[in-house]
Amino acid sequence: MNDVDSKPNTRWINHRITAHRMRGRGQSLDAIADYLRVTPRSVQRYLELPCPEPLPDRDEVELSSFVVDGACAAFPEVDWLSRSPLVQAEAKAICQYCPVLDKCRSYGLNKGRDQRGVLGGMTMAERARELRRQRQRGSQQPQRPGVVARDQGAA
Repeated sequence: MNDVDSKPNTRWINHRITAHRMRGRGQSLDAIADYLRVTPRSVQRYLELPCPEPLPDRDEVELSSFVVDGACAAFPEVDWLSRSPLVQAEAKAICQYCPVLDKCRSYGLNKGRDQRGVLGGMTMAERARELRRQRQRGSQQPQRPGVVARDQGAA
């Protein structure tokens, strides 16, 4: 089995989820097809299959799985929760060379987005800006006029 066959087709799964959600809200096959940019026959095939479980948006990272390996563990004197710009700059400088920076940033942008202090080299305000930027990038895809989808799903 090659590598492509071993991974689920994310787009196909997301289309199935969206088709089921839109159909549950009373959307017609044609409206769903227009939204997904597929044929009505494809939508019919999606709906013939059971609705799959949603795919995780991001890798879930637990703080306890990496915090002991982080550079922050070597600097207990730094107040990682401080609101002082000087202390935050010092904490971010330590994060710059951290071996688990990516995991910590992922945690900060997912589960720790409402925690104050520095996580993954980003302050709470920087994490909020990055999350807004990510949402805006996702919403810049053109919407089809005439299709009403309040919870657009994962497609």
